[in-house]
Amino acid sequence: MFQKISIENYKSLESLPDFEMKPVNILIGANNSGKSNFLDVFAFLRDTLVIEKTNGHESRSFEGWRAAIERRGAIDSISFNQAGQFKLACQSASFQYFLDIAPDQHGRCCQIRDEGLTDIARPEMTFFSLKNGSAFMQNKEGKQLPSYSLREITALKALSIESGIDPQALAFARKLSQIRIYDRLRTEIWSPIRTPQVSKGETLLDEDGGNLVGVLHQLSQTQLQFLERLNSLLRALFRDFTQISFPSNSQGELLIRWEDKNGRVSNASQLSDGTLKFLCLIAILKNPNPPALVGIDEIDANLHPKMQVILAGMIAEASRKTQIIATTHNPDFVSMFEPDEIVIMQQYKGATEMRRFSTKGALDLWLKYFGTRKLWLMGELESRW
Repeated sequence: MFQKISIENYKSLESLPDFEMKPVNILIGANNSGKSNFLDVFAFLRDTLVIEKTNGHESRSFEGWRAAIERRGAIDSISFNQAGQFKLACQSASFQYFLDIAPDQHGRCCQIRDEGLTDIARPEMTFFSLKNGSAFMQNKEGKQLPSYSLREITALKALSIESGIDPQALAFARKLSQIRIYDRLRTEIWSPIRTPQVSKGETLLDEDGGNLVGVLHQLSQTQLQFLERLNSLLRALFRDFTQISFPSNSQGELLIRWEDKNGRVSNASQLSDGTLKFLCLIAILKNPNPPALVGIDEIDANLHPKMQVILAGMIAEASRKTQIIATTHNPDFVSMFEPDEIVIMQQYKGATEMRRFSTKGALDLWLKYFGTRKLWLMGELESRW
């Protein structure tokens, strides 16, 4: 999805120009180094394009970029050093997009100061223009379309609403709107993931994991061999496991049915946190039609080392279809990835710095004698260079 991302004044990310994105991006760093803030950049871009979002049983309506700011605590909570403004820019193989938000001329509230979308192959093409707080756009034939106020929605959102717009630009906006950031998979005893669910035919996991059984059921019904491969994967991890299935109860709600060789049958309320999280990761990473970008916070937390090995392989496989950003604090897990897939994050003078492990001087010599895990434990991975 993204080849580069540029960030100015977003939370702890004061200045990050043209940071190169890879298919796999494993973020490491101390607590409060900015890993979650980096993930939230992509969630914010997504939220500016999403009018309604559903999380498990909870449905909340968003009204564009202003509501996305408010639910993060207002502009002063987002901008670095409470500067009241920030700018985000991203580049895919085909498009460049930027959004610049700053205080209005009276300094009382924020506004879209500038916004742009560029087709890299057709830089002369204009998708929209901004004037006096409104977005003006044309369709493919050059006909002027109704203007949209930028008070609540971005010009890119307005473009995605209109018909007759360039299909490639619409596809870019749609991919941006489908980003998933899994920073709060909920497996507590009271969480929706442990209760029977009514199937809605969805194939994408909600960001809290609440619709897990519905997603696994739908994928097993629509994707050839998905259930067979799921059972094979679980048998390799759990010695007594025999099969998993997703029957309905008398109310028509779907259940997780987990069977073992001892004749014991368990449901979601009886499975461990780690087992449920791993099932969520399967639903995310084994999805044949994933979003263009997936972010997962503390991806390996609560997982057995054997699961972590399989998880690293699942990430590599999934990265052929989607871009992955994941955070971890585990040196053993990090050692399963290539140096150019590892992103080191740290705070310096209050701001987040980011660099790839592959840029470390004399990298081959370091790895020859120590390896990734040892270098992290020695403190060398997070040293400034």
